[in-house]
Amino acid sequence: MAKKKVVHYINQFYAGVGGETDASVGLSVHEGPKGPGVFLGQCLGDDYEVVKTIVCGDNTIAEHPEEIIPQIVDIVKNEAADLFVAGPGFNAGRYGLGCGNATAAVTEQLEIPAVTALYAENPGTDLYKNRCYILQSDNNAHHMKEVVAQVAKFAKRLVDGDNIADGKAEGYHGAVRLLRLIIQYRLQKEHLQCFLAKYTKQPFHTEVMMPNHEEIPVPVLEKPLSECKIAIVTDGGLVPKGNPDNQVPTNSKFYRRYSVAGMDTLKPEDWEVSHQGYNSAFVAEDPNRLVPVDALNKMVEKGIIRSVNDAIYSTAGVMTPMEKCKEFGEGIAAELKRDGVDAVIETST
Repeated sequence: MAKKKVVHYINQFYAGVGGETDASVGLSVHEGPKGPGVFLGQCLGDDYEVVKTIVCGDNTIAEHPEEIIPQIVDIVKNEAADLFVAGPGFNAGRYGLGCGNATAAVTEQLEIPAVTALYAENPGTDLYKNRCYILQSDNNAHHMKEVVAQVAKFAKRLVDGDNIADGKAEGYHGAVRLLRLIIQYRLQKEHLQCFLAKYTKQPFHTEVMMPNHEEIPVPVLEKPLSECKIAIVTDGGLVPKGNPDNQVPTNSKFYRRYSVAGMDTLKPEDWEVSHQGYNSAFVAEDPNRLVPVDALNKMVEKGIIRSVNDAIYSTAGVMTPMEKCKEFGEGIAAELKRDGVDAVIETST
C-alpha cells in the first residue's frame, strides 16, 4: 500500500539556514523532512512520508505573499500530496503569517487536508483562523514535540475523514468547521439550534471563540505641540552596551527605563539590541533609527516641541503575551504621568 504523501512548510530558522540575518532568503524545496519535520514524520507513522520540505525566509513570505503562496500551492499540487502541514509557528509573527496564509491557500485551492498550529495572539491566527485549521499552541517552542504530536494526530484524523467537532472541543482557533458547513449548504441540527437560541435570547454554546480585545479610546492632545514634553517608548529591545539588566530577546518579563539625560544623540558604541524578532543591524549602526533621540532634540531647537523626556523605556515585544504587554503599558504610563510627559512616540520593528 502506497504511503500518504506529506508536504511540510517551515521557515529559515527551523530549516537550519540561519536566523534574522537570513530572514530574506527565497523559497527552496528539499527532499524529505527537515527540522521539526523529522519528528512530524515519526508521529504520523509508517503509513505517511514527508516527501518534500518547503523552506522560506520569514521576511520573504511576509513581504511577498502574492509571489510565494502560489508557488507553495503549486509544489503541493504537483507532488499530489495527501496532507499539508505548516510550522508549527507558535507566536512568531511573520512565521505565523506564512503558516496561516499557506495553510489557508492549500485548504481552499486544493481541498486537501491541511493544518498548522499557532498561539492565540499570533497575527496569523486572527487573519486565517476562519479559513483553515489552526490548532492552539503555546507561546513559544519549548513544547515543540508535544505540539508537533498534536498536529500529527489531528492531521491523521483529517486524512481519515473523521468528524471534526467545534474548536472548543477539538482545540483549534476560529470557526472554520462551521463556515465550511455553511458554504457547502450542510447546516446541521446543532447549528440551527444555536442560531434559534441566540435569536430568542436563550443560553447557547458557540464554537466561534471570539478574542477579548479591549477598546482603547484615542487620547486628545490638550495643549500646543510646542508646549509638550515628549517621551520615547520602544519594543525594539534597545539596551545599554553589555545589556546590564539582562533584557531577554523574546517573551519579555519586564521593561526598563534608561537615562538619555544630556544626550543630543544615541551613539552606537553605547547601545545594543536584545531582540530576536528582526534584523537589528541597522539599529546597531545607528540607535537613533529605532529611538529617535537626535530628531526630537532638533525639534526642541526649532521650537516644534518643548522638551524631550530624560529617559526612554525599552522592552522586547516579540512573543510577549498580551496581558504582560498591558502590564508593561500601565507601569510605563504611570511613570510618564509622574514625570509630566504630555505625549509619547512608540517605536516598533
